[in-house]
Amino acid sequence: MASLSNAKTLGGIGGILVFIPGVSLVGWILILIALKDISDVVQDKSIFDNALLAGITAIIGSVVLFVLFFFSLAAFRFLSLGFFGVLAAFWVLSIISAIFLKNSYDRAAQKLNNSSFGTAGLLYLVGALTTIVLVGFLILFIALIFQIVAYFSIQDQPPPPAYPGFQASPPTYPNPQSLSPSTPQTPQLPAPAPTPVQSSSEFKFCHKCGTRMPMTADYCTNCGAKQ
Repeated sequence: MASLSNAKTLGGIGGILVFIPGVSLVGWILILIALKDISDVVQDKSIFDNALLAGITAIIGSVVLFVLFFFSLAAFRFLSLGFFGVLAAFWVLSIISAIFLKNSYDRAAQKLNNSSFGTAGLLYLVGALTTIVLVGFLILFIALIFQIVAYFSIQDQPPPPAYPGFQASPPTYPNPQSLSPSTPQTPQLPAPAPTPVQSSSEFKFCHKCGTRMPMTADYCTNCGAKQ
């Protein structure tokens, strides 16, 4: 089952094996499998497709180089022409392969939020472009180192997708003191307004029915008798 932890292990080991002569092809196969796992986990088919095209181009380039090299040895009088033909074929095919690999690593860097993949892909392309002046081989060596760093720095879980113009706000948590069972919080109600107390001298009683009424009343509020 595809997982980022498997891709981390296979890609890291494959990146190390690439440095060892005789087993470098095994290393590239492991890297290709790791990119297939990454492609499946992040659901981006272009990661594996570009890596596969890079591998196919590199294999075709190797076959062409060997054919041209042995042809130049067989036809000794065309040796110099064959040498430059081998060099030109290696340069062009390595650039094409590096472009596909850079596209794959750029997508992986975006999906995994891992800038080391983008750096490795860029160094591969720059190294392929400058191999004609030999300094490119040093750049390719640095790219291989960044490749190892990129695989071993893969997180076990892919980062959440980022949407343009959206910035997630930090989560808010309740105050622990408000959740403490030892100090329950009760709602505070406003205190009722005090009822004014009137003294008995402010009232009088109806002489007919005995109903209490204000001292200033001219008629009884109960029977209507004049006071």
